[in-house]
Amino acid sequence: MVLDIRGLRTYFFTYDGVVKALDGVTFNIRRGETIGLVGETGCGKSVTAFSVTKLIPDPPGRIMDGTILFKGANLLWGLDKEAKFKTLKKGRVKVSRRFRRIRQGQARMTAVRGGGISMIFQEPTSAMNPIFSISDQISEALMLHRGEVVIDGLLQASAGRHGRGLAADGARRLRAERTTEAGLSSGRIEEALDQLFKVARQNDQDTLRAAAEHLGDVAGLASLGTQAFYAVRGSWADPESRRPEIERAFRRLNMSQLQRRYLQRERALRTLARELQAVYLREMRNGKAEPLARRRITLRTWALRLRTFYFGLWGVRGHVRKPIRKETFWHAVRLLEGVRIANPVQVARGYPHELSGGMLQRVMIAMALSSDPELLIADEPTTALDVTIQAQILELMKNLKERVGTAIMLITHDLGVIAEVADRVAVMYAGNIVEIAPVKDLYLRPLHPYAQGLLASIPRMDDPTKPLESIPGSVPNLIYPPSGCRFHPRCPHAMPICKEVRPPMTVEGEGHQVACYLYHGPVAKG
Repeated sequence: MVLDIRGLRTYFFTYDGVVKALDGVTFNIRRGETIGLVGETGCGKSVTAFSVTKLIPDPPGRIMDGTILFKGANLLWGLDKEAKFKTLKKGRVKVSRRFRRIRQGQARMTAVRGGGISMIFQEPTSAMNPIFSISDQISEALMLHRGEVVIDGLLQASAGRHGRGLAADGARRLRAERTTEAGLSSGRIEEALDQLFKVARQNDQDTLRAAAEHLGDVAGLASLGTQAFYAVRGSWADPESRRPEIERAFRRLNMSQLQRRYLQRERALRTLARELQAVYLREMRNGKAEPLARRRITLRTWALRLRTFYFGLWGVRGHVRKPIRKETFWHAVRLLEGVRIANPVQVARGYPHELSGGMLQRVMIAMALSSDPELLIADEPTTALDVTIQAQILELMKNLKERVGTAIMLITHDLGVIAEVADRVAVMYAGNIVEIAPVKDLYLRPLHPYAQGLLASIPRMDDPTKPLESIPGSVPNLIYPPSGCRFHPRCPHAMPICKEVRPPMTVEGEGHQVACYLYHGPVAKG
């Protein structure tokens, strides 16, 4: 089980009263599974996503109760010590927050955010910084969660001295040099480069891509292949004219000793960060704090930073960061290619305000997928995209699930998208899960009147003359929610008991559960 949510309650404390946005939400997600979360606007879908990642704005919001288990780690451990509550007149509540405890809880979440749990936000414009370029923001996420892989690739390629051999040749010639410690020679690089120029004259993009990737493999750094591809693309008349540009690209492997020491220091800092995250995960799994282990790692981190303080000096910082800045730029280009952006190099150099909403959404998706997360929370990821791009993005998410085993929580209003990609569906209404079932069962046999109303409101290809129906009324005010079943004021089958007691979740088939008094199956185990 990747994610197990039990009895989750999230409230918002406003001047008008307490908004019970989530009131006892329970469901789980298995490895490699896609679960769809559907319901009207205001039902609590996005609040569920923000509660899992502990991104609820505080104040006014607070996760009040419940358990969120991510691979056995309780993400809400220590929640009861973060605030005290005092009931006032007219149903208002005074919240006294303990900010030290809250900071500790947020620090623990760094062990799972981004790397373990990644999120595609509904509003990409509000999730991106307007003063940093697209490549800078993707690179930050990449270095935070996969920095070791990037640094190791640079150090290994530089140790092979591939760039020095090619840059020293200058003219186009083959030299059978002594094989380097990486098992390659500058002669092999020249052969791969000659093949790239030969293919470029054919003006075939797919073949050119393959030749560029082969060059990157020979050089020991995939990003060099990407850089070479964009250098020669469009130069089919005279690809040899791009040789100096490719040679300059290879020169970035000829790092100075100071640059190599900086990379080694960054690698060590990331190793310490991983150790600290491992301590946080142990704390959340065992329910026991380990302050001494955390303090030791923190002291080692500060000691390393103090010993290498000169890397932050003006003039030095720019020099030592050059290799990693160029490497992450081309990694960002590769990620943008994965979300089908037409001109990824230009987009990577641009800024958020220069892109349309659909382009920004794809950038957000590239950032979320960059770390190969174990759980991807997608909050309406295809809302701002064209239909053709929607299909490509959904296919990309499918491929990630098959390749890495990523579990996906997909939040959307589009029941057609749910039918296409989800394995199970959870129907939410007014902060509660009212029905959860395998996707085929829900579409063939919806049980809850609210789920039936949702499906009746969409057109059917097999019956185009069928009139569309709507659910009367609207989502209730969650400061004063209806008693009993929250759907009973809008339900055509409401009974007296529905107004008095909330219905329990009962089992009405294999994997099919519903909270409604119309059914009398065994009560589901929470």
